[in-house]
Amino acid sequence: MKKQLVASLAAAMVLGVAGTSFAAANPFADVPAKHWSYDAVTTLAQAGIVDGYSDGKFQGDKMMSRYEMAQVVAKAMAHSDKADAAQKAAIDKLSVEFASELEGLNVRVSKIEKNASSVKMTGEARVRYESFNTKSNNPTVNGNGFNIRTRLQLSGNINEDWSYAGRLENDRTMRGAGSSATTFDIAYVKGHIGGIETTIGRQEYMPAYGLFLDTAMDGVKFSFGNLVKTNVYYGSNKAIDSINLETVGADFKYGITKDTNVNAAYFQVKNKTTDVKAKVWDIGFDTKLGADWTAKAAYGQVKTDNISNDDKAFLVGFDYKGADKTKVGSYGAFVNYRDIQKNAVLAPTFDSATVDGLALGGLGGKGFEVGFNYTPMANSVFTAKYVDIKASPSNDLNTKKQFFQAQMEMFF
Repeated sequence: MKKQLVASLAAAMVLGVAGTSFAAANPFADVPAKHWSYDAVTTLAQAGIVDGYSDGKFQGDKMMSRYEMAQVVAKAMAHSDKADAAQKAAIDKLSVEFASELEGLNVRVSKIEKNASSVKMTGEARVRYESFNTKSNNPTVNGNGFNIRTRLQLSGNINEDWSYAGRLENDRTMRGAGSSATTFDIAYVKGHIGGIETTIGRQEYMPAYGLFLDTAMDGVKFSFGNLVKTNVYYGSNKAIDSINLETVGADFKYGITKDTNVNAAYFQVKNKTTDVKAKVWDIGFDTKLGADWTAKAAYGQVKTDNISNDDKAFLVGFDYKGADKTKVGSYGAFVNYRDIQKNAVLAPTFDSATVDGLALGGLGGKGFEVGFNYTPMANSVFTAKYVDIKASPSNDLNTKKQFFQAQMEMFF
């Protein structure tokens, strides 16, 4: 929605002044007195509900982001004492719609406003095509796949302090005979116990940069700290096929500057079937290189029972800009290199299809991925990437894989 239209609606909704003339000085060079939105824009500017830019212009034809709209809603909430019952009801509905953005602005939504809508649903549909070429001492294997994944995410407030979130996922394979699987893969409650944010249930978790684990966990997580943001967790997950890992550990994030962060993690995992245990640590950083570039790097080790050597893993990556689903025409590119030795394989942030038969198959692997993303229309992102990976040198299969993937994600 354009800023001029938002201003007119806000003026009518909050102050009831649409169509009224004012003799105040023109606050914006690009909104002349004869413009249809002049009265509304001028009034709201004087009331402190809308702002201009540093060049003295309002830029009313510019499309607003959800974050910018949340700022308008926050200021409207601050002036709601001037609104009648119908206008207050409209503000309440807007505060619910933009609740997450308002929380980011440290605007507290009252209990009545939060309960105006008890459950919120969002969704995502992803269409993906991929092809691969695998070479080893065995014959070369080629293949491709096409699937559609649909996710429905539910969230709701239990009371002022506790909330619930869940996600229903359907993954449908479209090649050959086809197959379909539907799971309730995320389901947790979140609130505070003794002032500590507590998440209980099935939840996604990724210590540090996902060098060793990027999966889902059935368990509990405690989050606290301002200077050093800390997560402590205990639970179990299926990291490789049906292997259940019991995990206990902690991860830490510290902002050295506004552009540079350090992430670290230490955890222990136990194979609940074989009782084999491993101790894992990793540390890394990410930093902005100018306005458009971000660099990241991480390194870690795994010490496994009955194995004399500590297997290692590291990653280096660069991101350029990045597609924003709310900004049509935005784009980005990325390149990553990973080296994960055989006994350091748990469930790393390599797409599972990318390393099928390599890293997740327990062989270890190293290689690079390069790709780009683009927003062709609102609430959608197209991504394409190419991956070249080969098995760890300690493996005798001499396996190599080239992999291509293209996908479109649509959010609703």
